[in-house]
Amino acid sequence: MRSRNIFLILASQLILVGLIYSQPIIYKSGKITLFSDRGDTTLLMKAHRLILEEQQYYQALFGLSLDKELEIRFYYNPDKVGSRLHSVPYWSAGIARAGSEILIYGRNRNQWLSTLKHELFHALLGQNEVSIPVWLNEGLAQWHAGQMDWGGFMELGTATARGYLIPLVDLDVILSYNHKRANLAYAQALDATRFLIKRHGESILPYLLRADELGYRERFRAETGEDLINFEIAWREKLEEQFWFFKISRIPGVLWAVSPLIVVLAWYLKRRRGKKKMEEWDQEESVQDEPKYFA
Repeated sequence: MRSRNIFLILASQLILVGLIYSQPIIYKSGKITLFSDRGDTTLLMKAHRLILEEQQYYQALFGLSLDKELEIRFYYNPDKVGSRLHSVPYWSAGIARAGSEILIYGRNRNQWLSTLKHELFHALLGQNEVSIPVWLNEGLAQWHAGQMDWGGFMELGTATARGYLIPLVDLDVILSYNHKRANLAYAQALDATRFLIKRHGESILPYLLRADELGYRERFRAETGEDLINFEIAWREKLEEQFWFFKISRIPGVLWAVSPLIVVLAWYLKRRRGKKKMEEWDQEESVQDEPKYFA
């Protein structure tokens, strides 16, 4: 009931602002400042509620707090962002800066809250001065936000079959990639992160997301019992097994026969994921007032 009351209070406060819908609107709650260049009060209310939920989740799973000054800005008109997007890749939909500012401006507005969830994770690490490799940073942000790009899935399979996978260490410069290469890079980051969690369990995450004098490589070896190179080798071997059918499809004369199977597989996986999401929504509706991430 507490989260619902907070939601209602925020709604009433935003209505009292009295700004015209087409005009910018700013709302501040504690150390969180929310901005919309089109006065979208509904968007800001949903965003604020999401932030409150994420703060609980971060503390419960990672032992980290998102409790410093943070400004979140939504832009319906990307031209109004101005110099704030200096050196930001053209294919991006949002960006977090040093844990103090998040910009959301992608054309697909239906995904804005998912993008916010992704960028909030980056802000969390920034506020707590946690330094991890970019592949794990982006992988965890996607994993936590429940993001999956089917185009990226196909890129991952094709790159595995053709030997074009990007070394994980090279993902440190992901913001310099073109759209196609970035698509593959994000797919690799997510898959490698899922492999890490499946291999060692979610319980290892708080130990890897620490800000201490021990370097990440040493911390990773101490917690997992393997170094990063051996981890990447094991992950690539898993990909070889997972995408064996992509290699078969490269054989002349077989491509026409296998391609329909790939399409059917992609459809099945997408349908299965959609069904799982519907089940999750049903469960959430049946327990509306229970904290989402606590036993």
